[in-house]
Amino acid sequence: MGCLLNRDVWLVIASICIQVPLAIFLGHYYDQRIFLDTGYLVSAGLNPYQQHLVTVFSNSYLNGLNPIIGYPPPWPLLLGLIYQLTYSPTGNLFLYNFATKIPIIAANIALAYATKAVMEKQHMPQKTVRFTWVFMLFNPFTLLTTVAWGQFDTLVALLCVVGVYLLSQAKTAQSALLISLSFMLKPISFPLLALPLLCASKGVLKKAVAAAVMLAVVLVLWFLPFYLLNWAAPVSSGELSSFFRMAGGMTLFNLVDVFARTSNMPAGLWFLGYLWIPLLAAGFFWVYRRKPRSMVELAECAAVLLLIFFLSRSWLSEQNLNLLFPFLLILVGAGILSLRRFHWMWVVPLAFLVLNASLPQLFFLVYPPVIPLREAFDVDYGTVRLAARFAITIVWYIVALAVLFKIGSKQPEGDKREKALMDHTLVS
Repeated sequence: MGCLLNRDVWLVIASICIQVPLAIFLGHYYDQRIFLDTGYLVSAGLNPYQQHLVTVFSNSYLNGLNPIIGYPPPWPLLLGLIYQLTYSPTGNLFLYNFATKIPIIAANIALAYATKAVMEKQHMPQKTVRFTWVFMLFNPFTLLTTVAWGQFDTLVALLCVVGVYLLSQAKTAQSALLISLSFMLKPISFPLLALPLLCASKGVLKKAVAAAVMLAVVLVLWFLPFYLLNWAAPVSSGELSSFFRMAGGMTLFNLVDVFARTSNMPAGLWFLGYLWIPLLAAGFFWVYRRKPRSMVELAECAAVLLLIFFLSRSWLSEQNLNLLFPFLLILVGAGILSLRRFHWMWVVPLAFLVLNASLPQLFFLVYPPVIPLREAFDVDYGTVRLAARFAITIVWYIVALAVLFKIGSKQPEGDKREKALMDHTLVS
């Protein structure tokens, strides 16, 4: 055990050694630019949900009118604190860039520990547990889309995995707290908010407490900061509907980009931006009928809800899939999903990441000319690249739908027990 523990510690150290240089020097041209600007705006007492002229950074791509952040207040507030502690006293852009990634590095390591611990508590095969542990620490897709990119989906995933585990232990209020906190960091975990409400083991009272906890978290962490900091909330109809009008990312709607070079849904197809609502409602009903209780059953439900959400939205970013991976790995450990199918679930998105031209954009801080070079490449080969990206998206849909139907068609454990009891009665 001591030798195994030491090996685990060395693996963590190796993972950190890989992540630190990625965190210092890299950052996605669009997202990290927003985050770095947002930290400055919050620190300066300005509203990050409105455009302002930024002139404080040495990198020209960080100056000018800032793109507006689209996440609830907790992450912008944390970015403001990080700016105040790093860039404000030192003027060092790379120190500031690195500091914004420290929570992400911690989340990547903690998620590996949490997923491994959950699988061990379910007495899953040691070989699969070890694979999960190493995969979570060194998977290139996750490292590129989080610590290199600047996105924090693994922090959201950590809160969700622990929250779902607490729900399997009948700790509904604690589960609701963690899952709603994940939603306050990034609303991509929205489908999992339903789990404490649908799966509470002891009736109406626990569900009412879970709903009260969620409401309190939303009021305190979303609405209260706008009031206390006197921020004007982005509430116009155009701003609110923009989340439903975006078309692209890892969805079939990126075909629009091939022909029109835009990420907006065609006016005549606006209703497709809302397709996820009835489909996710059907998913909630499926969960309610299934009545999951164990961690494995809850992981099945979490995976199904996330897949429905991801496959039916008109926009899906690559990094969002990091929320799905821990639940799929738990299902691999339970023998529900094959390792081969799981590998398809991250290798295909990695290919999409390359075709989406995300890799060169990660170098904009250390080599700003990479952005005009990428744009020049697209002048000659942009249509070919976008068409190839659409083709790999079709592969992703085929793989993801196969996984969805594989999990969704599995007979619930409760039904198996009832069938076994009925068979036993008939024999008797």
